[in-house]
Parts: sequence; C-alpha cells; structure tokens
Amino acid sequence: MRLAWFPALLFAVHGLPAEAQTHLAQQCVLFGDAQYRTLDGSIERVVALEFPPPTLEKIEARVGPQAIAAALTLRGRLTYRNRPPLETQFVCLLDAADKPLFFYALPVLATRGAPTPFGRGPGVTPPPPTTALAPKPVQKPPESPRQPLPATAIRLRGLVREVGGKLQFSPCDGAPMVLQDRTQGQELGRVLRDLTAGQEGRPMFVEFYGGRETGPAPAIGVLEIRRAAVETAGCRERFDQREWIAAGNEPSWRLEVTGRDMMLNVLGSAGPQRGPHGGLSRQDGGIVSYAATEGPEFLAVIEERRCVDTMSGSLFAYAVEVRSEGRSYLGCAAHNPAMPAP
Repeated sequence: MRLAWFPALLFAVHGLPAEAQTHLAQQCVLFGDAQYRTLDGSIERVVALEFPPPTLEKIEARVGPQAIAAALTLRGRLTYRNRPPLETQFVCLLDAADKPLFFYALPVLATRGAPTPFGRGPGVTPPPPTTALAPKPVQKPPESPRQPLPATAIRLRGLVREVGGKLQFSPCDGAPMVLQDRTQGQELGRVLRDLTAGQEGRPMFVEFYGGRETGPAPAIGVLEIRRAAVETAGCRERFDQREWIAAGNEPSWRLEVTGRDMMLNVLGSAGPQRGPHGGLSRQDGGIVSYAATEGPEFLAVIEERRCVDTMSGSLFAYAVEVRSEGRSYLGCAAHNPAMPAP
C-alpha cells in the first residue's frame, strides 16, 4: 500500500449526518484494516475513534487511473499485538459510489513520536541508552531554530522544477500545480538552484511538509523540506517492508532496517551483515536506535536533524551512525513514506 497525495481541484467540506458518518467510517476502516494487516503482520486492527467526527470532502481528482469523488478524513488508532497502539489521522479516498479505493495515515505533527513504537520484538528488553554513539555532524550546515508546523500540514512528495521563473510541483501520481516557497529564507528555491546547477526545467525530487493554498488556482505551500535530491529514483523508489534506508561514503555503505531486522552492506567487505533487532529504543534529544539481538556488535543510531550527503549534496531529515564490529559509519537516512511519519 502506498501513501499517495493528489491535487484536489474542486472540493467542499461537508458535515455528515450521524448515520452516514458511521456507515462511511466503518466501511473505510474495514477496508483499511485489511490493507494494513497485509502490509504488517504485527498490526492487530484499525479502529475509528468517535471524536472528532469524520469530515467528507467532495473532490474531482485522479490517482493514476482511478477517479476519486470524495475523501473522508477520520481520527483512528492502529493497535498491535506486541507494542503500544498508535493514534493518528486517516484519509479514505472514495469513488462515486462511496466505495473505498485508498486508505492511508497522515502524520500527527503534535506528537511526532518515534517511527516505530518500543518493543516490537516479543519479550525483548530495549537496549540501554547509547548516548556516546550519537551521530557526529555530517557536513551539517548552519540551521535556524525549527519552526512549529500547523496541525493541517501534511507530508508530500514529488518533483519540483522552475518553469518561467516560477516553481512547479508534480506530486507522485498527480498533476502539476503551482508551488509557493514558504520555507525559512526560501530554502527550497536555494536548494533547487544548488542541486540542479541552476538549469531551468531540471526536476528535483522532494519530500516536504506543506498544505493547500487558498486562491483561484490550485497551489501548494512548502513549509519545511524533509528531503531533496537529483540523483535518486524519486517517486519510483521502493521501500517495500523497509522502514529506513540509510547510506554513506568513504567507504560506500548502505543500511536497511525492517520491522524485524537490519542489513548492512559495506563496499569491499566479504558480505552483508544481517541480524534481528529488539525494536526501537528512544534516547534524549529525539535520538532513536536499533540494536541487534544476535551475533557481533551491530547498532544503528538515527537522529532527526538535517543531513547532507557528502558526495551528491542531497538533503535528508535524518542523520545516522552505524556501529559494526568496532567500526563506525556516518551517513544520512530516509524513512518509508508509506508508514506513519516519525
């Protein structure tokens, strides 16, 4: 299941009568429950909360070949077999007959919890804090204090380019629309010029927090960049069951973290190192870590802060340090966009 965002060309928010509200919410939750349990075997069920009541948007849009007629937004909870529940907000996209077509979670920016709750592995005690292994700066540029985001901001991804002196955004599986740079110091425009060498029309893949702008024409306002790159698969990138993909240089290495294990490939090594982990462990300062429960030393520490790849100049929202068999590898990490945002 993939989290897809689409441009709403015509929309209106409707309050639903209690019976219709309950019927649509239940219909969407049953659909989403089946989808999520197929995606992750540790999920027990998806539950709709009674408050706040769902809201319905009548729209005219398409996601790939599918025509979308409405979007139902509802508050809900993911419950798991072996870890605490996750409360979030869901969007259910419906066709003209009110049949669910897509169901996905929006990030809950008020709490911004860890990407994976504690103790995913049954009976496993989280590893002790590893503050000494906190990631060191990787070409960390000067940053202004992070500004709080409005609760209405959502995570979007797609291609941005400059056309005729104006920014244009093409969301993954969506039509192009006007982009307004609302980032601090118009950081988005600066990053686009740097990574594309100022070539007009050359696309840059981006992930960001933003939202719809009011006005006569559909437009998106960018509030915070989370990822920006030119040399990347972009919308075609596949995470599948992986929660994190991280990489670094000197030597070249790549880390993949799923809900159950980690795998590290280092250029020139005899082979990949792979091992199960005991779930995510939180530390002070927004740092999270995964520690292998079997085999030699294997630890990944991820910190939410701006990271710049030393070779390509690509921007990431997370820096990572991997400790393996006495060696330390520094790099940047990307989080699976189809999973609830960390």
